[in-house]
Amino acid sequence: MSESLILQAGFWGWLAASSLLLGAWLGFGARLSERLVAASMAFGSGVLIAALCFEQLPEAERLGGIWPTLGGLLAGGVVFVLADEGLDRLQARHRARRPGRGSLAGLLIAAGAFLDGIPESLALGLGLLDDGWPSLALLVAVLLANLPEGLASAASLRAEGYGRRQVFALWGVIVGLSGLAAMLGPALLADLSPGWLAFALGLSAGAVLCMLVDTLIPEAFKATHALTGLITLAGFMLAFALEHLS
Repeated sequence: MSESLILQAGFWGWLAASSLLLGAWLGFGARLSERLVAASMAFGSGVLIAALCFEQLPEAERLGGIWPTLGGLLAGGVVFVLADEGLDRLQARHRARRPGRGSLAGLLIAAGAFLDGIPESLALGLGLLDDGWPSLALLVAVLLANLPEGLASAASLRAEGYGRRQVFALWGVIVGLSGLAAMLGPALLADLSPGWLAFALGLSAGAVLCMLVDTLIPEAFKATHALTGLITLAGFMLAFALEHLS
C-alpha cells in the first residue's frame, strides 16, 4: 500500500474529526440552544445511516459477499456495545468514589468520543481502497455528527471548571487519534482478501449503527422529541441526494 494513500486517509480522518474542535469552540464562545444541538445530532444520524446503507455496506457485499458482511456487522456491534458498557461502568465507579470534577473525568469524555469516532474513521480510510476517494456522504455525516458532540462536551467541561486550553488540548488529541485510526484502514487492511475486507467494512458499519442507536439518537430525542424522526429523515434524504449526484 502506497504511503501517499495512507497519508490521504489520515488527512480525511483529521478533516472529519476537525468539527470536534469547531464544536468545542462553539461550546465555549456561543450559547446555542439545546434543541439546535439536538437537531444537528438527529440530522447527522440520518446522513450516517444513508452513507452506510448506500455506500459502505453495498461495497462490503460487492467485495466479499453477504456472509462476511453480516459477520462484520455483528462483530462491530458486539465490540462497540461491550466497550461502551465498560466505559459507562468505569465512569460510574469514578463518580461514586469522587463526586464532582475529578482527574479522570476528562479522560473518560475523551475515551467516549474516541470510541464513537474509531469506526467512522476506519470507514473513511477503508473507502479510499476502492477509487482513492472517501465517501462524500460519509465524510459529511461524520462532520455533522462530531459537531454537536464537541459542542455539548465542551459546554459540560466548562461548567465543571475546565479551562479553554485544557478542553482544546483534549479535543486536539482526539482529532489526532482519529486521523491515525483512518490511516489504519489502508495501512493494515489493504492486503487482506476480499472476504476479510468485507468483514472489516461490516465491522465499522455495525459499530457506527450501534453508536447511533445508543448515543446520538437518544440524546437528540431528549430535546427534539417527536421531530427527531423528521430531522433524521432530512439528513437521510440529503445523503441519498449526494449519493445520486456524485
